[in-house]
Amino acid sequence: MLVAAMAVVAVLAPRVPSWLPASADAIDPVVLRDRILESGQRPYQGYAEISGTLALPELPEMADVTALLSSTTRVRAWYAAPARWRFDVVTTAGERDVYGTPDGEFTWDYGANLLTRLVGTPPVRLPRAGDLLPPDLARRVLSSAGDDPVAALPARRVAGHAVPGLRLTPADPDTTIGHVDMWADSDIGLPHAVEVTARGADRPVLVTRFLELSTTPPAAEVLTPRLAQGSGFTVAEAPDIANALGVLGDARPPALLAGRPLREADAGGVRGVGVYGTGLSAFVALPLPRGTGRDAADAVLDAGGESVELPGGQAFHLSIAPLSVVVVRSPVARRSYLLAGLATPELLLDAAAELSMVPRSGR
Repeated sequence: MLVAAMAVVAVLAPRVPSWLPASADAIDPVVLRDRILESGQRPYQGYAEISGTLALPELPEMADVTALLSSTTRVRAWYAAPARWRFDVVTTAGERDVYGTPDGEFTWDYGANLLTRLVGTPPVRLPRAGDLLPPDLARRVLSSAGDDPVAALPARRVAGHAVPGLRLTPADPDTTIGHVDMWADSDIGLPHAVEVTARGADRPVLVTRFLELSTTPPAAEVLTPRLAQGSGFTVAEAPDIANALGVLGDARPPALLAGRPLREADAGGVRGVGVYGTGLSAFVALPLPRGTGRDAADAVLDAGGESVELPGGQAFHLSIAPLSVVVVRSPVARRSYLLAGLATPELLLDAAAELSMVPRSGR
């Protein structure tokens, strides 16, 4: 069983620690950043560990996201191309595998002995373990940060490889990200490890790194979901954020919130979801069903959040650096909203105050 194999690998790992300073060829950090951004076609296979320390509240229907960002997750990954990949989340109870193929996504649940084909492309989905693997996370952060300054870091030995590092320091004063450190292969730009540190903190809140890594292309059969004898098969609609939170309603996002222009309305095709601003301080605003809004507000308070009076209602806000979350409940707007992002609480509360005064249009 693969879980047992993981234990054997841990015991037989190289005697040289995999997370120590090392010597690697020097490279300009700007060049390294460019190579990381261009590494999306580079194949790899490996075993990674994602460690999050965000003490998130148990928001309704988001238990998987909470666990991912507040505990340690171990992932076996294979990547051949943007449309040919697989990652397995390894737990003491078994595994849950996700396949990306040219024909769509498939999931395999060992516990349920069930292969599921996911129909359609989820417009806006919740984050999952594959999104936090070093290559994916590093490219997303650098893409969002634009030309923010980068500086060289000492090389580290990650998964047995000596790789140079860089530190991205966001220039945006409204983001809660202090810096993001990453280490990547100097030749092909493949990220090996990423650490995210909140502004004002001295330790990272998210560390994702490979414990094993090879740049050999994975075998085709590893990337092909197969139905084992005696197992079940089903077809389901790809889950998105609307599935998790319920019907979001027909609210139209305002053109401007807290001085930030609406960058994307009905984001990803989900009506009512707005993305505001650019860069790492961008935030999302979405309308919530009435029951979900009430439960979300209670969850924020239970987690130590605070209630703030707004011109048209109440805001319930919680900061778990670097994440800021605000739930808005407004009798004026006759709606509840969720705002979230790597942005300062002040920015989101300004947006919440404006949302609380947006009247609900008649139908």
